[in-house]
Amino acid sequence: MKIKCLGAVRTVTGSCYQLENPGAGLTLLDCGLFQGGRQTELRNFNTQVYRPGEVSGIVVTHAHMDHSGLVPRLVQAGYRGPVYASAATADLLGILWEDGAHIQELESRWKTRKNRRQGGGYVAPLYTSDDAGRAAGLLRPVGYGEDVELAGGLGARFFQAGHILGAASVQITSGGGEARVLFSGDLGRKGQLLIPDPDTPPRSDAVFMETTYGDRLHKSLDESIGEFLGVVDEAVRSGAGRILIPAFAVERTQEILYLLAKAHFSGRIPASLPVFLDSPLAIGASEIYLRHPELYDEEASAVNDSGRGPQHMPNLKVTRTAEESQRINDFKGPAIIIAGSGMANAGRILHHLKHNLWRPDCHVVFVGFQAQGTTGRRLVEGATEVKIFREPVTVKAKIHTIGGFSGHADRDELTEWLRPQIHDRLTVCLVHGEEQGTLAFQEHLGKVFPGLATVVPHWLETVEFAGREAHVLPAEARAASAAMAAPDYLSSAEGQSMLRRLDRLKEHLGRRSGAFPPNSLANLEALLNMAEEIILR
Repeated sequence: MKIKCLGAVRTVTGSCYQLENPGAGLTLLDCGLFQGGRQTELRNFNTQVYRPGEVSGIVVTHAHMDHSGLVPRLVQAGYRGPVYASAATADLLGILWEDGAHIQELESRWKTRKNRRQGGGYVAPLYTSDDAGRAAGLLRPVGYGEDVELAGGLGARFFQAGHILGAASVQITSGGGEARVLFSGDLGRKGQLLIPDPDTPPRSDAVFMETTYGDRLHKSLDESIGEFLGVVDEAVRSGAGRILIPAFAVERTQEILYLLAKAHFSGRIPASLPVFLDSPLAIGASEIYLRHPELYDEEASAVNDSGRGPQHMPNLKVTRTAEESQRINDFKGPAIIIAGSGMANAGRILHHLKHNLWRPDCHVVFVGFQAQGTTGRRLVEGATEVKIFREPVTVKAKIHTIGGFSGHADRDELTEWLRPQIHDRLTVCLVHGEEQGTLAFQEHLGKVFPGLATVVPHWLETVEFAGREAHVLPAEARAASAAMAAPDYLSSAEGQSMLRRLDRLKEHLGRRSGAFPPNSLANLEALLNMAEEIILR
């Protein structure tokens, strides 16, 4: 079995691992969007690297877009096979993909208007609402502990990952049990507010393990709750303070609402303090959470059954429409505003930041990971000015980072999750973390488990399993990057070959009679846009 790393290696986005068994079709373990800077996001348009025509199945660990958001793009490219996910994940993906398509279509219209003003043409969206709907029709719900038969003699079993509602670690077994490879997915922490602790899957021959927080330790949850409520107290005392929470629509929003409900019903925060949930996607996700109480831990179930859950808060104000969102600006006095997106790189939170970042009595509370290149990351790192909707906004608000709410395990929690897997022939591939943190975790594991074989793959690198032995094949991406980086690239043999190929394409296009199929033309336009970004950047 060969496993090619198509994303989430030395970065936290674009999670995707391509599994290939000799003589069989391909299976994708996750198929996520690349998010962050412009250059990173251009990878989303490189559909052919996923070989969609050869993929026979997609397994999704959980409903975060960096693990699932590219599935509709593959459907647009012709994929029609099953998409396996837990039942709660399948419910969430339906609304996440539709929301993603809406964003892509809005961006397409904006880019097309801009392009046409400069003499250009139509800019196709990454995928459309129709693509999202077709993708949702391919979903096949799977239960925890259930065995799923994949193509090529592969099998899959889902285990509780403790990250978000429905999140799973997945063990892949090759034909006859020849090799077992465990994909951690995103791992949660023990004792979270809503979700049970991660399972301990059976021992495997190799583990692909996330390392998002592999170089640090989180504050305790109790410390973080105290810090968060302290921010609320300070805003209330000021008499006018806004508390802006850029929150991920799935899990983090529901955790914050659960915490606020407990504080409200215990009298810890003023009963009159309004809480605005200003995210249609988070509202939809919260409704799905209410449909899956069987996945709550014992404490959350008891709170929900007692009539003291978030849905019972009289001061919770849900704003579905743009008009309702805009009216929040007219509200006077302290308020808590929860809005997407979690990294402040899109969504309604940008409007609230534009209206409030320059106010000294405003508080911005980050309760999740902020990837490089995002507005959230710049604010966390102390930026005194950021651009919002291409306009500079001065930062005078108080910026808070509360790491204890993280849905990701920290260094020591990751280590303890891995411990039951340790044996003499284990290979651990460290993925889904920014390079510095992943390498730090690799060094840490070397001290805790001397002799453990660890690998930190690069993009497009392949890990090959011969029986139970793992070997890393050379990375195509690094060779390509080195060639492109050479200052005399165009004078090299490879460069001259590329120019000749471009000339041939131009010649064939000039002789082409008849119209292109719409999908082909859209893909060609996307590739041309990507080439322009690379060459003209």
